[in-house]
Amino acid sequence: MNNHLQLRRDVAIEAARAATEVHLRYRGQQLDRDVHGGERTDYATRVDLEAQDAVKHVVALHFPDEPVIGEEDHDRHGEVESLLQSGCWFTDPLDGTGDYVHGSPHFSAIVCYVAAGEPQACAIYFPVLGELFSAAKGHGSTLNEAPCHVSGVAHLRGAILSTAYRGSDPARVAGLAQRVERVLPHIEGIRLPGAPSVMACAVAAGRYDVFTMMGQALESASSDRPFPGQPWETAAFLLLVQEAGGAVAGLFGGPPDMLGYNVFAANSTMIEELAAVMGDILSPPNP
Repeated sequence: MNNHLQLRRDVAIEAARAATEVHLRYRGQQLDRDVHGGERTDYATRVDLEAQDAVKHVVALHFPDEPVIGEEDHDRHGEVESLLQSGCWFTDPLDGTGDYVHGSPHFSAIVCYVAAGEPQACAIYFPVLGELFSAAKGHGSTLNEAPCHVSGVAHLRGAILSTAYRGSDPARVAGLAQRVERVLPHIEGIRLPGAPSVMACAVAAGRYDVFTMMGQALESASSDRPFPGQPWETAAFLLLVQEAGGAVAGLFGGPPDMLGYNVFAANSTMIEELAAVMGDILSPPNP
């Protein structure tokens, strides 16, 4: 690995660890919730904000002139599309805020460097679990510094599929139920283990075979940003799963979409089979 790419990987790790120091400092405390867009299940806390500041501080020590865009930087989301090309750091400083607030250990800090429209180096750290995932373009993925790989499951019928859901709108609940009902007969099992990073890392480590969003993301985009997805986490997931030997495709077909949603799987055959099973039920949201 060239020294420049190694440095970026090391900085991503250092920044993710700094964010999780904030996580551990406040863990178990009662925290006020800043609810987003009136959806009571979507909120941030002071931990999200302070962890994001910790990531920015570490990156600035090594790359003071490079922008860092976090999930909580709502006023900068309009810059994201251009920064994907010119180069920037993305961070989800606390992936799994709900899990964190409720005392689950399944939360992480995510940091990724992106340039020329592709993720280059990333780190995802679960402090309570003691699991550090990282990857660099062309140099593989690791779990606690040992190489990690996707599972050897070849087809959807033998797959454990993981997904996520958050939302209180009954129509969204019904949409999720419809999609789950369609896919269940074609897989081995389904899991909703928590934060997206839990599932993406599980695919990279061969614990689950497929991860995709089947809930609220399909109905509508957030009103506070010009794209439907969450690149501050998606960039890292793309790199980690692909470098672990997996396949990634856009949720509605085509190549991976850093600004939208994707299917992450052990192989491309599984993605094709999922698309065939879901058919018209898995379609882009209405504009």
